Amino acid sequence: MASAAQLQDEIESLKSENIVLRAQIEWLQKQVFGGRKSEKLEDAQMVLKLGQLEKSAAKLPQTTVVSYERKEAKDRPTPAETFAHLPVIEVVEIIPEEVKAHPELYERIGEERTFEVDLVQPRLVKREIVRPKYRLKADKRFAPLVAPAPPRAVMGGYASAGLIAWVALSKYVDHLPLYRLEQMSSRWGASISRQTMCNWIEVASDWLEPIYRRMLTNLRAGGYLQADETPIRCHDPDEKKGATSQGWLWVISRPGGDVVFDWRLSRRHDELNTLLADYKGILQSDAYQAYPSYVENHKGVVWVGCWAHYVAA
Repeated sequence: MASAAQLQDEIESLKSENIVLRAQIEWLQKQVFGGRKSEKLEDAQMVLKLGQLEKSAAKLPQTTVVSYERKEAKDRPTPAETFAHLPVIEVVEIIPEEVKAHPELYERIGEERTFEVDLVQPRLVKREIVRPKYRLKADKRFAPLVAPAPPRAVMGGYASAGLIAWVALSKYVDHLPLYRLEQMSSRWGASISRQTMCNWIEVASDWLEPIYRRMLTNLRAGGYLQADETPIRCHDPDEKKGATSQGWLWVISRPGGDVVFDWRLSRRHDELNTLLADYKGILQSDAYQAYPSYVENHKGVVWVGCWAHYVAA
């Protein structure tokens, strides 16, 4: 019994022969039915033409069968699997009208369960902090006792750490400007001014600064840095109302490491001196002159170019 490979070779051979025969038939049809000719082809010319057709057909591209393996597609998770971790905030039990009318006639033997996924919009809530006061029964001359107030995110303020974190994430992760959050806050239950939110952002930045400093220190000590700077238009209260000015986000990182963005108002060469400080190691960047200039003035730093900006000679 012929193997699959032999059968495949035979199929390919027949396909090639079929191409040649089709070309010959097409040419003969044109000669016989293609219209009147002032001269008739002789038999020798006919044979010559057929031979030329066979050579031309042999040069035609051959069909190649390509086989490959395809990974089995993974089954999509069911809704029950996707939303299994969501908390259940309400259970709705629907009783048939017949059972409501005559409950004594029926007994419960089971149930059908399903679910729907809803979204609870942000809403402002209060967490009341109660500190009872006590006095000594035996001697009421002593001052009353009251537990110290817990530390607050903003001293003397009403914002919790969670609310401040939510505003900061909305601004910098979801890119919602504070004026828009101010407009949205009335739907949360009470209006919060954007000036207040701006103060919260300053508080959040103070919380995160030690983490930023640690990331920057670790990058400087790594011995290999990639650096770049990106122009960003920003609103400046010192500028004309509605006008914007240009600042720069200087960024340093390394593969697999942290990424640190540092906001500066200029692109001057001196900005690198404060950003990199006493760094020693390899510095990779584009061809902006500030980087080779920094390397010239700092021993122990080797400058290498960026492959993305490499142009072959």
